[in-house]
Amino acid sequence: MNATKYDVIVIGAGAAGLVAGRALAEAGWRVMILEARDRIGGRIWTRKIPLASGGSVAAELGAEFIHGLPEETWSLIRAANLGTYEIDGTTLSYSNGRMHAGSGQYQDTERVLEGMKQWLARQPSGADMSFAEYLKLAGVEWSAGQAAANYVEGFNAADRNRISVAALVKQQRAEEAIDTDRLFRLDGAYEDIPTYLAERFLGAGGELKLSAPVTKITWRRGEVGVQFQDAGGVSQLRANRALITVPLGVLQAEVIEFVPRPNAVLKHANRLVMGEAMRLILVFKEKFWSEQADLSFLFAQSERPSTWWTPMPHETPMLTAWAGGPKAASLLRLIASDGNASSLLNQTLSSLARIFGRSLADLRSRLLSWHLHDWQRDPYSRGAYSYVPADASDAPDHLRGPFEDTLYFAGEHTDTSGHWGTVHAALATGTAVAHQLLGE
Repeated sequence: MNATKYDVIVIGAGAAGLVAGRALAEAGWRVMILEARDRIGGRIWTRKIPLASGGSVAAELGAEFIHGLPEETWSLIRAANLGTYEIDGTTLSYSNGRMHAGSGQYQDTERVLEGMKQWLARQPSGADMSFAEYLKLAGVEWSAGQAAANYVEGFNAADRNRISVAALVKQQRAEEAIDTDRLFRLDGAYEDIPTYLAERFLGAGGELKLSAPVTKITWRRGEVGVQFQDAGGVSQLRANRALITVPLGVLQAEVIEFVPRPNAVLKHANRLVMGEAMRLILVFKEKFWSEQADLSFLFAQSERPSTWWTPMPHETPMLTAWAGGPKAASLLRLIASDGNASSLLNQTLSSLARIFGRSLADLRSRLLSWHLHDWQRDPYSRGAYSYVPADASDAPDHLRGPFEDTLYFAGEHTDTSGHWGTVHAALATGTAVAHQLLGE
């Protein structure tokens, strides 16, 4: 056992763990961050992909967009002097074998979601149901309901039969407050944010250990023992407190043994749902969509995958395919047990061929590379990001702690403002817990 006793051990070097660790280390605390992966960032994961023209492009296998103007994110962007650009270009939809301007039934979706908000405002406090139940109760016309449900599932990586109406309304209000209709990317890569946080953390004297999955946490008031795997086998560190920032899916799987078991937090964690998402990045030798040169987003609800985007206004010949919720689960079942995703690639290229009226062979000949990470099978995430099912809107309120002023929890699933599932929620909760620990 390492004889050093830390003020706090942080489990996880994702956004929440890094931002908290940095704040505590800069305040003079002795902090160790233990990360299971061989890299920092968690569900922020950038890969540099070679291009046919030379050079490379940053392909985001996890978080990609900055949604609106959340101060938690933008304050770091300013501090790190990172460049950004706002998403530009044309949105198209594909249906009945043809391309159309606009996102397709966007107004129907807006109308359904606004009606849901007004309906909930008329209900007694605590009223809730699933989005699918609401559509039926409200008598929403089928095509409008389908459009809205497709949006809800795709954006939230959720199942319409489970996701909470009360949570969706809270999310809508939270998004309106930070202008999430505006989307941004970083000039460099999303990994630049965790890289900046890690540099500041280490510069302040913090310690970081990678490839160190935690297996057991033994605790009592004011005393924590953290057991983890490393190259030498099983090691253990001691601290006064522990901050656990692992994703909801890892918490639910209980791959970290707690002694004693914090029943309250695990009970409420199990009331939430870890959503499913599929993202497949296709890098081509050149842009074959010249007739849609300024294409930004493409929605094709009759296809699998149904959502696509480009790096516009950048001209990189890259298309990202996306699906969330049950559609994602269906596509991910095409991945073989050994991880072979060739069937998923074939399905994705076939859909793309139909949309653009090209042969599958033509697209294959133009494809330079393709990139995928299955977050559902990743043992250190066990899903994409969290959402709140019906009758569980209060669950995040019970997750953060503290428990006996010793165990603390942070991460996007502990957000209580309506921003769960986002990087800025992870940053906000990590910051809030750090302030709590510092007595601020």
